[in-house]
Amino acid sequence: MSIKVNSLSYTYSKKTPYQKQALDNVSFVINEGEFVGIVGATGSGKSTLIQHFNGLIRLQSGELKVLDIDLTAKKPDLKRLRSGIGMLFQYPEYQLFADTVLDDVMFGPLNFGISKEQALKQAKDAIEMVGLDFEEIKDRSPLEISGGQKRRVAIAGVLAYKPKILVLDEPTAGLDPTGKREMLNLISSLRKDGKTVIMVSHNMDEIAKYAKRVIVLYNSRLLYDTTPAKLFYSYDIESLGLDLPHVVKIVKGLSEKGIELGKEIVTEEELVAKLLEYFR
Repeated sequence: MSIKVNSLSYTYSKKTPYQKQALDNVSFVINEGEFVGIVGATGSGKSTLIQHFNGLIRLQSGELKVLDIDLTAKKPDLKRLRSGIGMLFQYPEYQLFADTVLDDVMFGPLNFGISKEQALKQAKDAIEMVGLDFEEIKDRSPLEISGGQKRRVAIAGVLAYKPKILVLDEPTAGLDPTGKREMLNLISSLRKDGKTVIMVSHNMDEIAKYAKRVIVLYNSRLLYDTTPAKLFYSYDIESLGLDLPHVVKIVKGLSEKGIELGKEIVTEEELVAKLLEYFR
């Protein structure tokens, strides 16, 4: 088990006129190696939830275990927790701070007590893993590289200390179509490495293509915990402020014209295969 959440609740500005319930009695388990999407309209509690995972927000009510670290404890081991869970926030390139790309990527491993020699090796591996040329980019300033390269360097900085869980908050936000495709291909390759991946996204096409399970938050509560196919075909997510994936819109449109392809199609590849089968 990677993460166990039980009856988690959180209220901002408690006992003040500005009190706001952000999470209300949320419970679920994420197992090792799963790729889970977390979706919901703005203000549904997504950011508050994921910030609990690495102790950025301390527990108010409920139980939370991450990598067997009990966050209900009076003094949980936050250093061990944060070495095991990599958080990539929205627009992570704004978090780059060091003089060179290499220094930035090495910061995590060094901060968690890894030797300089080993940190250098892990940084090199991480930079190459995200598709960048180590020798070409290592001595460059993070401020002087392209936006897509900055995003990759930020991810390399997380991968360099080898976390077991990756939490990605809108990882493709602000990228052009090519950058989005490259970023999602990278994320998909990380999933194949056996990492637990949690992706927060407003883009239902991305959720449909990559997530195997979707947690839906609505008005601070967990509304659904299901598969992408069941979510998009069995529930009215548009009433929750969420859009349907383009593939699902096509399938539903064809159904209205009498062409029934089934209710398991959520990706472009699945749609093409079904259309070929149907018209054959």
